[in-house]
Amino acid sequence: MNFEELIETRDARKTTKVRLPYGYFYKRLIDGKYSNFVEFHDEVADNIFFQKSVKEEYEALAGIDQKEQLHFMPNEGDDGIYAIAVEVGHYITVEQLLHDDPAIVARGEFIKTTLRDLMAFTSYLNEQGIYHVCFAPSNILLRKNDQAVRLLCHGSFYTKLDQDVLYDGVEEFVAPEVFNGGTIDSRTDVYSLGKFISYIYESSGLPLELKRVVEKATAENPEDRYDSVETMRKMIANLTKARRTGVTVVAAIAIALAVVGLFFYLLPSPEVVEYVKPVDEPIPDEMVEEDPDMLLGIGADADSATIAHIVELQKRRKDSLGMSPGKMREYNAKAEAIFRKQFTKAADAIISDVYNTNQMNASEQSFNAKSRTMTERLSKLQDELCKSTTLSRDRASGIASQVIEQLTEKKKAEMDKDYYGVKKQKEEQEAEAKKSQEEAKKNE
Repeated sequence: MNFEELIETRDARKTTKVRLPYGYFYKRLIDGKYSNFVEFHDEVADNIFFQKSVKEEYEALAGIDQKEQLHFMPNEGDDGIYAIAVEVGHYITVEQLLHDDPAIVARGEFIKTTLRDLMAFTSYLNEQGIYHVCFAPSNILLRKNDQAVRLLCHGSFYTKLDQDVLYDGVEEFVAPEVFNGGTIDSRTDVYSLGKFISYIYESSGLPLELKRVVEKATAENPEDRYDSVETMRKMIANLTKARRTGVTVVAAIAIALAVVGLFFYLLPSPEVVEYVKPVDEPIPDEMVEEDPDMLLGIGADADSATIAHIVELQKRRKDSLGMSPGKMREYNAKAEAIFRKQFTKAADAIISDVYNTNQMNASEQSFNAKSRTMTERLSKLQDELCKSTTLSRDRASGIASQVIEQLTEKKKAEMDKDYYGVKKQKEEQEAEAKKSQEEAKKNE
């Protein structure tokens, strides 16, 4: 027994029969090896058209060599076909996977890959005149080791059976025309796929661009749906590419508060102020990744227009049915690094126009006017860089506040204490006292 068979044997001991619309899927030990079987439900197998339907499907699937199709061999007994032997492999249903590991919908490319492969293979089947009909999570199989999509029996071969019996328990995933004797075609699969998309996004929330697709795909009237699975697939691709992350207007409240606080702190005062130890650099280069050029292929000092253009192209390439959390964190981290470095460079120049020795010797009215101008410039700068790097308003505001605070500490450390009026005031008081003492001695 090789390693794969050992793993399958171990897992098979824990596996019970899984109910599919047609029968129970399970593993059976034959000649020391476990084989996959579907034992048909009695109420399905008793139909006079059942034997013929199974044989027709077996012959039709022989000509399909796509990896997504599972092949089978009919098992016949004294009373005819009672089961099918399915090709070797370890398979589970989508329903089983989500029951055992519900968090998988939020990891990696699971949803994107599953829907992509499912729709591509269904389009192929439809071109061959084959319709799956029911994309219930209990009727879609996945290869256990990599969650690759696999389909087994297709509903269009069993239309002469009692459809209410066949799809008992999964009716919500089957188009209305299947139960009322209507035409079964690609629109039937469009409906069921729409229901499956809604189901698989149930825990994480259906993306806005897919809501329109699902609503049209699951219309009661077949004529109101997409005319084919391929059309539906292209619509999803187009809407996903067109999706853009909205960036709201940047608020300058945090910046204004920081500036006002700094102003009052810098007013002349005889009080001894304890300062925080200044940093050597407000934003050291080490805070940015060693290779910032990895972000969208540009340097961290690129202008805003260049960043905006490259980001737009990158989003067109990378937009899909969902970006993995890991990739999203990496993308955001690099975008934040670019924002931080560019904002620091520009903000340093803006703040230096106000907090310098000449300006601090000016009148309070002049200082206030300069401070207002500085706040407006910092807010505008934050707004421009936020849009170009697609950061959220809150995150951009948070980074900007940190940068301003660090730059402020640096400016305070660089400025001579004389310009706070503390030393100057003390010297004047001492000179005045000395003068009084000298005059008193003369009067004596």
